[in-house]
Amino acid sequence: MKNDASAAVFEEILSQIRPFGYFQKRLFFVTSLVQTFVTTVILYMDFVYMNVKNSKCVYLQQNDNGTNSSAFIAATMRSCDGEWYNQWTVPMWMNEETSPATFSYIWLCQGCGIIIGSVISGFLSDLIGRKQVLFVNLTLMSLSQGAVCIVDDWILFMCMRGLVGVFAGGVIIPSCVQMIEHVGQNWRELCVCICAWAVGIPLLIFEGLITRHWRWLGIVTSSTSLLSIGTYFIYPESFRWYTCREIFSKAEASIREMISVNATSLPDFTQLYDRAKLAVLNAMVKRPRTFFDLLHTRERMKTTIVLVFVWMSSCAVYRCLYERMAGRMSDNVYLDTVLVYLLDLTLVYTTIIITRCIGRRWCLFLYSVSSGFTLCCILVTHIIKTMNTNIDMTLGITIFGKLGVTSTVVLISLVTLEVYPTSIRCMGFAVGLSSGIVGLCVGRFLYIEFFHKVHFSYPYICYAVVMSLVGCVCLLFPETSGKPLPDLVRSRHRMISMKEVTRLSSAWDAH
Repeated sequence: MKNDASAAVFEEILSQIRPFGYFQKRLFFVTSLVQTFVTTVILYMDFVYMNVKNSKCVYLQQNDNGTNSSAFIAATMRSCDGEWYNQWTVPMWMNEETSPATFSYIWLCQGCGIIIGSVISGFLSDLIGRKQVLFVNLTLMSLSQGAVCIVDDWILFMCMRGLVGVFAGGVIIPSCVQMIEHVGQNWRELCVCICAWAVGIPLLIFEGLITRHWRWLGIVTSSTSLLSIGTYFIYPESFRWYTCREIFSKAEASIREMISVNATSLPDFTQLYDRAKLAVLNAMVKRPRTFFDLLHTRERMKTTIVLVFVWMSSCAVYRCLYERMAGRMSDNVYLDTVLVYLLDLTLVYTTIIITRCIGRRWCLFLYSVSSGFTLCCILVTHIIKTMNTNIDMTLGITIFGKLGVTSTVVLISLVTLEVYPTSIRCMGFAVGLSSGIVGLCVGRFLYIEFFHKVHFSYPYICYAVVMSLVGCVCLLFPETSGKPLPDLVRSRHRMISMKEVTRLSSAWDAH
């Protein structure tokens, strides 16, 4: 935002007391820990179902009297040569003929829950604060995840997964926003693009290797996330949010705590913070913000529409490519899970350097268009007639195309966090994340119902066109690289009153 005096003051304060000092490092570690546990909870269902889908042999668990148990089915996974052995116990409905459709309903219910939770927590986080919303949702998410383990019926299981999704979405929004609001402008891309939440994927696999039981895995993921609630006592509230809500005493105390933890001094702190308070009092009215504020000005409306389109399109392509890769990377389901999710991070890390050189918009354009060109290479397979080579090339193109799509999604999340002012930042990020979840659902539906049944080259051409269009649309974003994080949402009548005061003062001086 132009002429945002509050943002400029906060950036100056952070630059003088270390923009990524001990205080920010502690906050980054705690936030990453919370997001890691949320990742294990969200991916719990996908991981258990993938173990069943990739099983080579499935048999019914028997009771002492030799009859089949009505509660469980043990899914035994063996390789063709019998070199390794892994036994999994899963719900009975997960191995029925209708299990793919059942899993789709559960997965969709969880996605809808994340959307609902994101929207609600986005509004509440901007209204009552980030910290309270985060830890209330974290507690309820952990308890709901534990309750999943006592449900045998798939309809009740689906309802519980939807509830888990609601509270998980309520954790994601404030945790992402809280971290970005406490660091300097040169550290924002590092905090987002490092993708520390991805540690939850190998952690989930490790827990699955130990438990090998859907109930015990749910209990372990619930317990670990519940233990992280203890970080409440060292987790700060956003000093930016305090200031924008005109709670100046707590905001000042929060900044002084940051100065103390970073072992620095700021002699002119009072003078600097008075400038920030004055900017807020002169520009904004203290009132509850709503989602309509995301469309309040023409520039903000354009940004919101572009964000919704980019989030939805990129996530839809990501899910299609994920479905194409899942279960086809290796014979080991654990290794396959790691490769599908974490292989992309090798390219994502390069965005930390590239965005500092060419900015957010052109970096988004670069990764999106390059992903589109990579996916267009599927046309080369028409020239090669050997079937084995054709399959290998298709998988390779999928992998390299997904690298660019993942980098685009990560960069979009960074831009969404940076482009909205503090008073509506959580709601803006909630709209973006919800659009991404809708894109994931649409992408999975398109792949299963249409793209999986047509010639293999047609979907890739569609993906390429969509990603190229995304790259061009991203140029409509305002550039946020190297600029202070915006704080002010200007109120029109407040600015008019200030102009009237100036006009009266000038008239008085004239006489």
